Amino acid sequence: MALGECCEIVSGATPKSAVAEYWGGDISWATPADLSVLERAYIGSTPRKLTAAGLASCSARILPVGSVLLSSRAPIGHVAINTIPMATNQGFKSLIPKAGLVDAKYLYHWLSSHKEYLQSLGNGATFKEVSKATVARVEVPLPSVQEQRRIAAILDQADELRTKRRQALAYLNALPQALFREMFDDCASEPVPLAELCTRITDGTHQSPTWAQTGHPFLFVSNIASGEIDLETSKFISDETHAELTARCPIEPGDVLYSTVGSYGVPAVVRTARKFAFQRHIAHLKPHRELIHPEFLWVQMASPAVRRQADAAARGAAQKTVNLKDIKAFYVIAPPMEQQLRFVVRMQAIRALGLRAQDGLEALLELRESLRTSAFTGSLRESADTFNLGI
Repeated sequence: MALGECCEIVSGATPKSAVAEYWGGDISWATPADLSVLERAYIGSTPRKLTAAGLASCSARILPVGSVLLSSRAPIGHVAINTIPMATNQGFKSLIPKAGLVDAKYLYHWLSSHKEYLQSLGNGATFKEVSKATVARVEVPLPSVQEQRRIAAILDQADELRTKRRQALAYLNALPQALFREMFDDCASEPVPLAELCTRITDGTHQSPTWAQTGHPFLFVSNIASGEIDLETSKFISDETHAELTARCPIEPGDVLYSTVGSYGVPAVVRTARKFAFQRHIAHLKPHRELIHPEFLWVQMASPAVRRQADAAARGAAQKTVNLKDIKAFYVIAPPMEQQLRFVVRMQAIRALGLRAQDGLEALLELRESLRTSAFTGSLRESADTFNLGI
């Protein structure tokens, strides 16, 4: 059934921003940006609110609770269900489901799973937008409302598990820093410049290398943004080029990389013997193994204490940069190696749990997509209720 037949489609609007009396009231007013930060399906508050005069001054309407908010531009495809009455700006084509035809949660899941399709419907030169008429023509498979609710309940369960897994992963990722504070906040070890604890501190190549169709990965800051080295890249170099770029400072397991431009301040440990090279926006630290353990240095380089030093040293307008001279002067601690090793053993156990949780999250995402495909092609049978979603 076309959305125009099973829903009332409502466009939003924005009062004049310069008129103070239109703003700061008690009418919630959503923008696409408000939906982009949601972790769940529902929206129950908005940063900006309208007065009654502001609402009356434009064509916006108050949407009843249980409407499905669909962003139709900048960007297309964000979806949420409002838990309180609210209006929206002009970046929405919101849907008020007609009773007996479509369940709001089912419609939320269908729209969420067809984001790319909705984006393909956009038109416009400056930015893409989906018109009200186009949204009205979009056809949605509609089994009985009872079946819609059953499907929505299964997909809700998968979404809830995904959210919980992400929360657990966030807690695990925060544990190394918590453990570091617990063990070393009162450490008697005097901080020393990082240069005294490394045999070398340099950076990647300053020249654009000769690219190859295949070969060894060439990495950028984005490849270490997660705190782990991601070797997935579209840029490759030959064996000969790799040898030239790494001749002065070979890349070895246990080295620590550190981003210096833009998203500066992110460290990552080299954990692989696979050959690769990287750009000059990544610093290359070689820990003195008798003085500091690579894993201990990795966690410390991500600590608030080092981050404060990086923030103070960063220079530049468009993209902040931390240079090698400043990095060499960062103060860090190097307690006795036996203390470092006790920390590393506990930290590695936490990291192993984190990797397992990440694998579980990826498997859960795959299962969620499989469930969505089954749900909207009519093949999600009763047996789906017994799926082991808590993988």
